[in-house]
Amino acid sequence: MAIGTTLSLGTLAPAQAVTFRLSWTGQILGYSAEGQFSYDDTQTYEDGIVRGDDLDAFDISFFDPQGNLIQAFEDNHLTYAGFNFNFDTQTGEILQDGFFNEPNGIDIGEYTVLFDEAGDPVGATGLNFWSAAPLTPDGEPIPHVHLTDFGDEFPDLPVGFGPHLDVAFFTRTRAQLLDDPGAGEQFGQRMIATQVPEPGALVGLGAIALLAGRWQRSKGQAKSV
Repeated sequence: MAIGTTLSLGTLAPAQAVTFRLSWTGQILGYSAEGQFSYDDTQTYEDGIVRGDDLDAFDISFFDPQGNLIQAFEDNHLTYAGFNFNFDTQTGEILQDGFFNEPNGIDIGEYTVLFDEAGDPVGATGLNFWSAAPLTPDGEPIPHVHLTDFGDEFPDLPVGFGPHLDVAFFTRTRAQLLDDPGAGEQFGQRMIATQVPEPGALVGLGAIALLAGRWQRSKGQAKSV
């Protein structure tokens, strides 16, 4: 795996900013995500929802099942065109029960569609955390999130479910997903936000490791639930 370089961030959040920590653990292999976001607590937001354009900062890092950093994204809300993040200030919950491009969905990290010379899509690249909510034949939504290595940029990482490094199905147990009665009855975990209690908290991860290099392969994928 590529060796990362650790950078220490010392940017202070604005005095009026409120900061939350982000955390998530995958349902199958135990991949994880950690990060922080902040926004202006003095502003009024429509329906009490803070959206991507409202953020002052958003940093996220993804880790393999052993806790090793895969990739970190600093100010992801500014660097990723497809960024979608929605936080309910009334419930303290991150909205992630819809599709990745919907107002109640999530799409963070990186996802870039690749095109051939004729302009036709031929695949994708990027480490991407995203949501989906397909319907069963009975019309029941199946909300879940994925951590996907589009383009196989990290070929040494174990794959947990289909083409995804890991997933979390909020209404399906691990045993149901793996069709294994002994796999456990745990439901998938949503990404959660926990407010940082200290005023003037540092924006960012405190210590972000950015990869110095990445493996890249030509194989691409479309988002598949």
